[in-house]
Amino acid sequence: MSELILTYGAGGVQGAPVAHGLLDAGYRVRALVTNPGKHRALAERGAEVVAGDLADLDSLRRATQGVDRVFLMLPFSGGGNPLDSASNAIQAAKEHGVKLLVLNTSGQTPAEPTGMPMMDYRIHLEQLLRDRGVPSIILRPTAYMENFLGPWVLPRLRAQAVLAYPVEAERPTSWLAAQDLGRFAVAALGRPELAGQAFDLGGPQALRGADIAAAFSRALGRQIRYEAITPEQFGAIMGRVMGPEAEAGIVAAYRAGQATPMDAMVVKMDRVLAQLPVEQTTLEQWVRQHADLFARTGQT
Repeated sequence: MSELILTYGAGGVQGAPVAHGLLDAGYRVRALVTNPGKHRALAERGAEVVAGDLADLDSLRRATQGVDRVFLMLPFSGGGNPLDSASNAIQAAKEHGVKLLVLNTSGQTPAEPTGMPMMDYRIHLEQLLRDRGVPSIILRPTAYMENFLGPWVLPRLRAQAVLAYPVEAERPTSWLAAQDLGRFAVAALGRPELAGQAFDLGGPQALRGADIAAAFSRALGRQIRYEAITPEQFGAIMGRVMGPEAEAGIVAAYRAGQATPMDAMVVKMDRVLAQLPVEQTTLEQWVRQHADLFARTGQT
């Protein structure tokens, strides 16, 4: 394939599977990162790795020069206004006549404003993209399985065989593997005729706490117990990593999530798979892929 695709966030958990998937599919890839020296693996695979800053429109214009299609996602936290960053990327795509932009919203877009900026900005983000007139496909993932690799899970799982997470035990969730998001993005980038559509994305199973524990138990060969922790407990852990401002927003977001209908995080994938046929990863398969990270404390 001769198309050149610009991939934002190519060095991160969500963006890297997209870049590698595009390379596997034979596309030419330009990977936008903040520090090219840290991403030699992409360069060695044939990607053109370039430096860019979402706050610097001129750097994005240079990165978008000659590009046919764009995969865009915004960092979870990078300071500044995420809509300003998105505006720069979309403006660069418009100026260079990009044929298709695939946007990963990195979370569900509320049907109506919630009053919480960290959630409501997705509503404005989607509207901004439509208003600029760049042909686009929007991907809205639920929750990533990779969240189970965070410091709010690993220490207790390793030491106590307890998987602690701030989702009620009875709330079903369509957990999605980041590698599958990458597959959906690659599929969408190859379907310009789907421009104008938005897809809610989830995993192949809607799992409650007991289902999560069972999948981990089968994959790891030892009994794992699920424990629903409070948003405040979760926020305190995240705050030590990301700061008090992020902590407050995270607590508010998870509190709001608890107020939604019980099936709010369940996605029926039939319609999506009919247009973006992707082989999906079950939670048990994903845990097996990462089994070394979940090993008991002191286990070799």
